[in-house]
Amino acid sequence: MKLRYLPVIRALCLGAALLAALPLRAQPAPVPVEVTAVHWQDYARPVRLSGVLENKSEQNLAFKIAGLVHRVAVDEGQWVSEGQLLAALDLEEIDAQVAKAGSVLANAERNLQRFRSLQDLNALSIDQLQQAETQVDVARSDLTVARFNQRHAVIRAPADGRVLKRFVERNEMVANGRPAFLFAARKSGWVLRAGVTDRDIVRLSMNDRASVTFDAWPGRTFRAEITELAGRADASQTFEIELRIAAQEQTPLLAGFVGHAVITPAAAEQVVRLPVSAMVRAWPLADGSSEVEIFVVSEQQRAQRRRVSVLHLDHDALIVRAGLEEGEQVVTSGASYLSDDRALLPAQTISAE
Repeated sequence: MKLRYLPVIRALCLGAALLAALPLRAQPAPVPVEVTAVHWQDYARPVRLSGVLENKSEQNLAFKIAGLVHRVAVDEGQWVSEGQLLAALDLEEIDAQVAKAGSVLANAERNLQRFRSLQDLNALSIDQLQQAETQVDVARSDLTVARFNQRHAVIRAPADGRVLKRFVERNEMVANGRPAFLFAARKSGWVLRAGVTDRDIVRLSMNDRASVTFDAWPGRTFRAEITELAGRADASQTFEIELRIAAQEQTPLLAGFVGHAVITPAAAEQVVRLPVSAMVRAWPLADGSSEVEIFVVSEQQRAQRRRVSVLHLDHDALIVRAGLEEGEQVVTSGASYLSDDRALLPAQTISAE
């Protein structure tokens, strides 16, 4: 009976010997990678926009009355001082009106004095005396109006500033109220006006800080802050905001410059900054954010595939808002060569701050 199983036993022993003689399959070598430690920090997503530089306050200067332009004393772009003469009408007609109003007033005052003398003699009724007093008041008002028009038959600079535009020429007939100059006071300063979307306007608040650059001055940055926020959208369905520019004396500015602003909202949230090289693939979401796939280093030094929520891409950094724990290590270089559970050899640790 025992001899019957002897061939089977010999075959099993031979198979075991052959298996022992075969070389073992080599395990994959750990992949050298660079990693960064997760560190949560405050972050305010910047708002980027472009707009046109304008004077904070611009005024249309005009003559109070119609007339013939006698003199134009300034040119476009000229800096002027407060009270400096800009233009004047021919005053011959208005001077005559002032003289006429003065004569009428003088005559009315003489009549009033005579009527008062007659009243003292009971030779004049009270109604006649009151009419004479009314005529004096009317004549005095006419003289005030004539003198007011005389003063405003010339245009003077209301403050130190600059003549942006000139709309009149000498010997030209102008109507009252027609703009003669567009003027900007020096002390009013500069503002950048631009439109933002509804998603951005809700993240902004008064006095938020910004940095502004201009195409006319490449490489130079100006400080700014929000001074106005629109209360409703305009026809383009954007909300206009105003940034007040801190001007630099050595860098002159002109209205109409195209400016580009980066606004840092005061409201911040906790995020993790990761290099873009940590991303393996991405999936956009309906709210404008996205999810990306990365590799995290496990305690056993193995790659773990993970999807994390990303707020947006800030230049060369991924702004992660969920999906990571403080102190975890994320693969930042070599992630494209990894598979799940692959052994890792971290070659260098990079700070995520």
